[in-house]
Amino acid sequence: LLVKLFIKNYQDTKNPSVREKYGYLSSLVGILVNILLALSKYLIGITTKSIAISADAINNLSDSVSNIITLFSFKMANMKPDKEHPFGHGRIEYVAALVVGFIVELMGYELIKSSIEKIKNPEAVVFSVPAIIVLLISIGGKIWLALFNRYLGKKIDSPAMSAVVADSISDTTATAITLIS
Repeated sequence: LLVKLFIKNYQDTKNPSVREKYGYLSSLVGILVNILLALSKYLIGITTKSIAISADAINNLSDSVSNIITLFSFKMANMKPDKEHPFGHGRIEYVAALVVGFIVELMGYELIKSSIEKIKNPEAVVFSVPAIIVLLISIGGKIWLALFNRYLGKKIDSPAMSAVVADSISDTTATAITLIS
């Protein structure tokens, strides 16, 4: 539905302009969803004193940054060939996928570091029904985002969107583990 609403000639996926619009749609939806999830998780994380939920919020914020990188990669990939890039700029999507992967790795490192710090200096965690609801909504939102981006990525054969799908799946797993813990 979103594709039909926002992308003119959405079936012409070989057209660079249409391909760029798929990338924009993916990125803008991802930015919106991740910012909403980050805000809700951050508020719940502070309320419950849960480092896991707060870290999950920061991860969603970093996902927004990844979506911004993907947005720019689609803009750059559609640039006309020039003297330095006689075959165009299409490979920038691979660079964007690499950067997104690096951000995922960095967030994993930061989560491990903050978890070790909390093990050394524990605080009581407050059980909260709203926290469970926010985490369940987050899992649902990330599953939807993964399916949405997988659909878009397959339509235009995008490595950058494949990286975003992998990130959404790993986020779903991390949030599920947070919920269980």
